Amino acid sequence: MKESGSRFSLFLMELVIDLFLFVLCAAVCVGLLLHARSMSLESTRLTQAVYLAQSAAEALRAGDALPQAPEGYRCQVSQGEEDGLSTAEIEIFWGDTSLYTLETSWVPALGGNSGEEVALP
Repeated sequence: MKESGSRFSLFLMELVIDLFLFVLCAAVCVGLLLHARSMSLESTRLTQAVYLAQSAAEALRAGDALPQAPEGYRCQVSQGEEDGLSTAEIEIFWGDTSLYTLETSWVPALGGNSGEEVALP
């Protein structure tokens, strides 16, 4: 009978260890899922910022109004002109955090509404 009690206590100890390992693995998996979700949100915000900056650059070159920024985003544009070359720096913010900056230049006299883009060195 003594051997049966010893086996039972070993079985209970094995169950406790298995439960501990299961809880540890579950905690690691939940942490990884939460990290993946936050990375996905950052990636989505950056992608949206790139699209917004590109749309704003196209609107500036065409002489149109800037596109409406989605909720939470803010677009700040600094324009200049020197020797017939128009330049713009477009910065996209999420709240107070700068997500993306796009610098572009074009010559408006060459194409009217479809200005030719000039690469910056």
